[in-house]
Amino acid sequence: MTESKRGTRRADSVDKVYSELKTLSIDYYFKPGKRINEVELAQRFGVSRTPIREALNRLAKEGFMYFVPNKGFYSRDMTPKGVHELYELRAIIEQASFQLACQRASDEDIERAAQIWEESCRNLPQPDQITDWTPIALIDEKFHMEIAKMANNSRLYDTLESLNALGRFYRRIDLETPERRNNAYDEHVEIIKALRNRDIEQGVKLLEKHVSLSSQHAVSVTKEGLARIFIGDISLDDI
Repeated sequence: MTESKRGTRRADSVDKVYSELKTLSIDYYFKPGKRINEVELAQRFGVSRTPIREALNRLAKEGFMYFVPNKGFYSRDMTPKGVHELYELRAIIEQASFQLACQRASDEDIERAAQIWEESCRNLPQPDQITDWTPIALIDEKFHMEIAKMANNSRLYDTLESLNALGRFYRRIDLETPERRNNAYDEHVEIIKALRNRDIEQGVKLLEKHVSLSSQHAVSVTKEGLARIFIGDISLDDI
């Protein structure tokens, strides 16, 4: 086998492992603060420890892991402060996205973003009939990413995409909260209206309310998240 083919296979292996580990990390299958067993992962994926370590390094740069010298990789923590800061940063990025989208997007771009939410909502059950909020969270995320795309700033888009991945676990829990879910639909309608009117001031205010998470609510989301992780007691063997 040539050197180039070996390099391609190695890169493919790292990408595959990275993708699967990221999916597991998003949903906290690795419990907060838990040391990652690289040998166990290598056995599970049928690879050497090299692609495992490379994938973990990538995840550490993205905030899903952290590395302790002479000890190894650990899964990200879950704290009210961390959850609150994540939402706070997301609100800032979303507001900037909205402002740039109003300035740069075509009318056709805006209608496409609006239709993502409006068409999805036509087939959605009433909030009190929904048992799994994952599809709703993904639709919500897709709508907000479409606004970021219209901002025509790749770094801003990539930052929001990263924040969404880090916060996806919390986003589902947040949407299940009666107060938040009852307002989610109406808030999206108002955001779309402001977008169509290119009303930057109103849109920024709406997004501040829509995205931001109070310190008190961050505590509630964290408690619920930790309860699901540790009471559910999910392990790699269950996947």
